[in-house]
Amino acid sequence: MKPANVRVTPEARLKILDFGLAMFLRGETSPTAVTESVAETRGISGTLPYMAPEQLLGDKVDVRTDIWAMGCVLYEMAAGRRPFLGSGPALTEAILHHAPPQVSKLNPRIGAQLCAVIEKCLHRDLRKRYQSAEQIALDLRRTSGKLTDMRARWTRRIAAPFITLAVAAAVLAGVRVGTSFRKALFSKQTSQVTAKTAPHESYLTGMEYLNRWDKTANLDSAIRLFEQVVSADESFALGHSALGQAHWAKYRLDRDPKWMEQAEQDCRRAAELHRQLPAVYVTLALVHNGKGKFDLALQEVQQALQLEPRNVDALLAEAAVLSSMGQTAKAEITYKTATVLRPQDWSGHYELGVFYYRQRRYADAAGEFERVLEITPDNALAHATLGGMLQLLGKDAAAETHLKRSLDLQPSYIAYTNLGALYYRERRWEESVAMTRQALALNSNDWSAWLNLGLGYEWLNNEAAARDAFDKELERLEPLAKRDGDDAEIQVELGLLYSRHKIRAKAVPSIEAALARAPEDPSVLASAAEAYENLGDRSRALDLVKKALARGWTLAQLENDPGQRRLILDSRFREIAQQYTNHSKLSQ
Repeated sequence: MKPANVRVTPEARLKILDFGLAMFLRGETSPTAVTESVAETRGISGTLPYMAPEQLLGDKVDVRTDIWAMGCVLYEMAAGRRPFLGSGPALTEAILHHAPPQVSKLNPRIGAQLCAVIEKCLHRDLRKRYQSAEQIALDLRRTSGKLTDMRARWTRRIAAPFITLAVAAAVLAGVRVGTSFRKALFSKQTSQVTAKTAPHESYLTGMEYLNRWDKTANLDSAIRLFEQVVSADESFALGHSALGQAHWAKYRLDRDPKWMEQAEQDCRRAAELHRQLPAVYVTLALVHNGKGKFDLALQEVQQALQLEPRNVDALLAEAAVLSSMGQTAKAEITYKTATVLRPQDWSGHYELGVFYYRQRRYADAAGEFERVLEITPDNALAHATLGGMLQLLGKDAAAETHLKRSLDLQPSYIAYTNLGALYYRERRWEESVAMTRQALALNSNDWSAWLNLGLGYEWLNNEAAARDAFDKELERLEPLAKRDGDDAEIQVELGLLYSRHKIRAKAVPSIEAALARAPEDPSVLASAAEAYENLGDRSRALDLVKKALARGWTLAQLENDPGQRRLILDSRFREIAQQYTNHSKLSQ
């Protein structure tokens, strides 16, 4: 039941259209019997703005679920707007936890009796909602005079509110709305609401932007709107929570630690104001997980799921924490559950793709990123990450196509970095350096880009530039090593950097810590071999490189590392390499 499925015929008869989601309740005739004959849902189906709380939670539904939807339609007729605004998670949050504005405040001419009917249709407690359509009909007949009066005024008031609804529908359908038109409309809309309501409308608009955080401009707009919201109404907990979500997304895109700290501060403030918002605990869980505080992260996730057991964002956060804790089987099940509950949400598939990448399941990761592009074809982030996966699958031509498409849509650090890595693998050193420098111009915080730049300069025999790049890498890596001491990749890279400077007292502890944490990781073994070669311990280096090859590292990967050149020339290495010659031919 929604306005799009309700039509008035030329004979002035009301018709309901599209029964695609209807369920037959066989053998039931009385309203009481129909109410008690409950149908079990098989997943969540419907149009989100008109879905009842029990539908969103995946609980049992009956005729009272249709009564909720009819209440939404009546509310829209009376007030000129839907009872719950926004889209995606913001809309779900509103339906589950927030009462809509009273109809009489939006349209003072609507009588108290009709307002009472609408409010009873929209009661969250199923026992207090109307139990049958017959009950509503009786109450509506008592307000028939008021309904006629409402219809005449509704015709005069339709222009401004329903233009707003049309734009909201276009956004939900994925249709682009012109920026100038949107600004004009937003200005017109906010001029018609009270000063107290305006911040909340800005919040809803900000959430629409945040739903596509892959777009840098959207994310910046969301942050700007949320900052305006909390400035106008400092007590608005949802505004602080949303600002925390946006700052966390900002951290994910550029890895600047200040955004992580800001996200935590925002959520702490939101929790002080309102301790029942799942989104607050979800973001805090992600922040703790990013800092390596997995037990705290899990506590925050459990708090969110206690408040809302089927909260998809909480499930995604739980999966991320489980993955960090090494519980990969549980993590995968949880990721998949989240994508089933919200199949058309691109971010769930993106997170699952990142998980598969970290498990070195590159084909599975590519499949999820391709699914993201089916849902959001203009997703520059998905093109960039898919390009990275295709490289790892040896599909360089397709990878380059996606990476260039990503840059056409939006210049980004990730796309430039992945394109630089592709050119590096293809030994196109100058192009690799050029792309990596473009990446660093957008974001100089990520140590791995400085590493790539240093390696590129080494192949170009520019020792001064390589040394400068490695020094900048070290500046960024040392604070991370203190914070994420259990990360084997960070520890081994730190040890490798110390070995370049011949600082054995610092290099060896870092290398051995990494080997203790990831003794079977071929990339860690290969990096440790290079570090010991730098320290003059070739026997240890040869032993480690042999283990790396045995666990899947290839001769081609060794050949592409300028730091391994001296080791490769050793006759003992050539003896080791004989059994791996099917992977690559050694450089002469």
